Amino acid sequence: MVQLLTRYPIVWQGLLALKNETAAVQLHFVCGNKSLGLRSLPVPETGPPLRIVQRMRLETQQLEGVARRMTGESEFCLLLAMPCGLNQEDVVTQTQVLKSAFINYLKAKLAAGIINVPNPGSNQPAYVLQIFPPCEFSESHLSRLAPDLINQISSISPHLMIVITSV
Repeated sequence: MVQLLTRYPIVWQGLLALKNETAAVQLHFVCGNKSLGLRSLPVPETGPPLRIVQRMRLETQQLEGVARRMTGESEFCLLLAMPCGLNQEDVVTQTQVLKSAFINYLKAKLAAGIINVPNPGSNQPAYVLQIFPPCEFSESHLSRLAPDLINQISSISPHLMIVITSV
């Protein structure tokens, strides 16, 4: 697991929000443009939570659009969100919340969550975060891009795949 954390470092830690629920997550960099990911995320610890306010249906046309944006290494950032906490008990609580309030919700809606992020001092969206529950699309990309990671964590931890692109 230490080797995996070295290969897929934590680039952000904070709260993910959906409706009235929040879950503490750490985002692991998988591939793509790391600086794009860092620019689009709020300041860790003190920034606002990443709040999912829209959904995108997991339909072929939508997924093909996301896949097209993931072709150039500099055009996207792929992250893996996993639960985290202050201690083992908190991790168990965050794991349950992530699974029930986020993963099960998105799966039931057959959707990915969407977060539009503006540049500091602006209201115009500059980045789009697309948050995928475990599904055929996310699992196939993770299996191809990070097989060692997905094989290690898929059985032990709920996770979300996050694709960040510029608007």
